[in-house]
Order: sequence, then structure tokens, then C-alpha cells
Amino acid sequence: MKELLARYKYRGDERLKTVLGQMLVHSYHLLHKARDTFPSESDSVRELITFVPVSERRMLERGFNQAEQMAVELGQRIGIPVIPLLKRSKHTDKQSFKKRSERLDDLEHVFEVNDSIHAYLGKSLNASYVIYIVDDVYTTGSTMNQCAKVLGEYLSAEVFGLTWAR
Repeated sequence: MKELLARYKYRGDERLKTVLGQMLVHSYHLLHKARDTFPSESDSVRELITFVPVSERRMLERGFNQAEQMAVELGQRIGIPVIPLLKRSKHTDKQSFKKRSERLDDLEHVFEVNDSIHAYLGKSLNASYVIYIVDDVYTTGSTMNQCAKVLGEYLSAEVFGLTWAR
């Protein structure tokens, strides 16, 4: 898994997004099975997929956001819209080199709701949502927790993380 992720994320082998996205479909179905509740067509709950945003610096380094690509692959396979609900307001050093406490401190106030959320959600900001946040790796949960916290302050939503690896 480390080698696959390194090929994809750091060496730019973007062909792997298809494989990793397909693997997220399995995670999505496991989550639904564990939750044992599904929003139905008649429910006022809307399911959305979003992703952990990268900083502009990281985007320039890699040329793509792996979490966004994986989210798009997942969304296409399960028929749920992918919407960039979050933005990264500041760059942070790579989390993989930090201790848990450093990660928690480092990610405070890093994520914000995307300015164009109104354009994406329209007048349905007051609706209830189930939001799946996609990222490549779950280590301490600090990234997912911060993203979920920001979304929860802005929308009425149940927020779940979907990652390719742990």
C-alpha cells in the first residue's frame, strides 16, 4: 500500500486513481452496512462527497489533489455528487512527519468552508446532509476531525470519513 500510494501521490502515476477510487467503493459499502440506514429518495437528506483540500503549494508540487481524484472516482461509481465544500486556508508541513499532538495543533483553523458553497448547494443550505469526506490515508484522524468540525458548524450534516488506507 505504501508503494502504491508513493507511486500515485509523490511520483504522479495518476492512472492509479481508478484503482484507488474503486477500492473506496468497498469502504463506502462497508460504512453503509455498519450504519444500517440509508437516505432514501423520499428523505430530505442529501448525500454528498467532498474531499480534503490541499494547499496551493502542495497543488503546485504534485499537480493534482489525490483526495479529490479519488472522490471523483468514487462519486462516478456510486452516483453521488462530488462537491468541493472545503478549502485550505493555510499551508502545513507534511503530517506524516509529526507526532499526534503536533498534528492536532497544526491543523487547528486550517480548513474553511469553500466560498462558493452557496453556488454548489443553492437554497438547500438548510437541508440535512450525509457528507463523505475522502482522503488517502487516515492516521490519527486529526485531518478528518477538523474537516468534519468545519462542515458541522456550517451545515446540518452527518459527516463520515472514507480513506483508502489506515
